[in-house]
Amino acid sequence: MGRQKKPWRRWGLLLFLTPLAVYLLQGPWAHRSGPFFPDYPQATLTEDSSDETILLQTGLGRSAAERLLESGGLEALRRAQTAFFTLPGRQCEPLLGWFTREDRCDEASGTPLADLRPGDLLVTLSTHSLGWRHGHAGLVINEDTVLECAVWGDNSVFQSPDHWRTYTSCAVLRVKAASPALRQEVANYAKEHLYDVPYRLTAGWIGAKDPEPEDWQFGLQCAYLVWYAWARFGYDLDADGGRLVTASDLLRSDLVEVVQLWGMDPRAWLEVGGNQ
Repeated sequence: MGRQKKPWRRWGLLLFLTPLAVYLLQGPWAHRSGPFFPDYPQATLTEDSSDETILLQTGLGRSAAERLLESGGLEALRRAQTAFFTLPGRQCEPLLGWFTREDRCDEASGTPLADLRPGDLLVTLSTHSLGWRHGHAGLVINEDTVLECAVWGDNSVFQSPDHWRTYTSCAVLRVKAASPALRQEVANYAKEHLYDVPYRLTAGWIGAKDPEPEDWQFGLQCAYLVWYAWARFGYDLDADGGRLVTASDLLRSDLVEVVQLWGMDPRAWLEVGGNQ
């Protein structure tokens, strides 16, 4: 008979391999492809540059570009172009210890948010857990407030949008067919019904996908919060229609258009007519 391994050896091997696996998943694996940086040349922006050119050169959609031009003229647009073509430093920071981390750039190289309006979506793919880049999402209540349901154990909260500036990737999205009045209604509904709701990773999995807020199983996770608010008004922003709503589902919805982005390839929206 062969000799059996002693239990302490098995535990010792497990204790050695577990941190190694976590390091590989949260390090090399999670960062096997970094945020997008333009691999095409800068062009000279003019007053006559097309929407497509401006998006490719600055990451700004039509409404954000117009707002920037109104406030600072062509030079402001060109500064946005310079920032879009500047590779920022970045670091991987803990969100939930070793389990969940997010990729950030420093405050000085963060990207200003050019145009936030009620009902807009904020989506990043910078957040990852054990190598799964699930991202994070929030719903804009007004230009100074975002409603988010971020981590296990915390209820949904109102936050300043400032912390979105330092994500290594981010997209500001707007529901294309919705009027400003409807977008305000969605924001008002979320403010009244979706604030201070418990975080539940299984939101939408048990019972109805869109239960009433009073139902016993009702809870939120980040992308589900955004989906739920718009679903209450007849807009299904879940690209694949499954029970799990993710940040990627919101990015790939054909109901949204780009207001602003960085760390994501704008060609992905142009190639498929407006969505990632």
